[in-house]
Amino acid sequence: MENKKHFFLHLGLTVFVSLAAAVAFAFLLLRIQSIRAFFGLILSALQPVIIGAVLAYLLCPAAKALERLLRKGKIRRFARLLSTLLTLILAFAVVVLFCVLLLPQLTESVGGLVADLPEMLQTQLDRLSAYLETDDEAAAAVLQMLTSAETYLTDWIKTHMLSTVTAVANSVFSFGSALINFVVSVIVTIYLLLDRERYLAQCRKLFFALSRNERFNSAVLDAAHQTNLIFSGFIRGKLVDSLIVGIICFVCLALMRMPYALVISVIVGVTNIIPMFGPFIGAIPSAFLLLLVSPAKCLVFLVFIVILQQVDGNIIGPRILGDSTGLSALYVTVAMLVFGKLLGFAGMLVGVPLFATLYYIVKRLAEASLASRGKPTDTVDYIQ
Repeated sequence: MENKKHFFLHLGLTVFVSLAAAVAFAFLLLRIQSIRAFFGLILSALQPVIIGAVLAYLLCPAAKALERLLRKGKIRRFARLLSTLLTLILAFAVVVLFCVLLLPQLTESVGGLVADLPEMLQTQLDRLSAYLETDDEAAAAVLQMLTSAETYLTDWIKTHMLSTVTAVANSVFSFGSALINFVVSVIVTIYLLLDRERYLAQCRKLFFALSRNERFNSAVLDAAHQTNLIFSGFIRGKLVDSLIVGIICFVCLALMRMPYALVISVIVGVTNIIPMFGPFIGAIPSAFLLLLVSPAKCLVFLVFIVILQQVDGNIIGPRILGDSTGLSALYVTVAMLVFGKLLGFAGMLVGVPLFATLYYIVKRLAEASLASRGKPTDTVDYIQ
């Protein structure tokens, strides 16, 4: 009799919990927009903390290296504080030096481009007019395209100009808020660098408190370690690789006497951070600038970009990055498409290491499952 009561009690609790879970799930579905807005507000509030954590992660290797050097001297007691401050000072010095060396030339190039742009456009329009005078059908088609473009531009000005001006004004007014967020981000970076071991220890402590499965804990820590290796190797290596590509691009364009060499090199170097497609993405606006000056130079530039991409992909990149992700070209393409669609430009930047982390986890799970059933874990064994 007692077992029967226990059975019905257990059954009743199971039904109640199931119904409660179903009601809670339905409630979440009906309030999904409010929940998204709430989490968006939380993320917006935590933005300085997230930026500070990213900066601390990028600067941590330099801080560790400086701390090891300072501990060998007589000021080992203040090695952690001094290494943190020196790391931040060096980071700001690099940014300031970059701006001092680059911004004046970049401003001059952009100013020259803005001044020459009307004349270049008029030259190309004159060439187009001379061609259209000999072809009535092409002239009619171009006239129709120009009419459509004019109509679209007029409608856009009427419907979107006010909102665009409002957005620009809001951006100007939010400069103070951005400055405050930047200061808070730097403070968070300092806190994390000064006491990084304790914050990591707190995360591990909470994780071990929530999970009692030692095998699962070991697998998660191994995955976290591998994730750190993938991200650190990829991000830092890609930054160095992009800097080298930008310098090579500037030197080569200067030797070929290409106009706007500095502006184009900056565009190519920045977009090169995006794996595989980066150089070609940067080549599109750069080629358009050169096309306004000279179609021949535009063609030479496109050939040069293809060569530079091949040199970077086969020589420079592998030397710097090595096999930091372990992904084939197909998986890199899939990662770029998927995470680019989900996260936009940020997804294109971090999509490859994110996908590499997921690939590593799935690979370990698959190999563990195969090994438990006595099957081979090497991919070569499954080639038919």
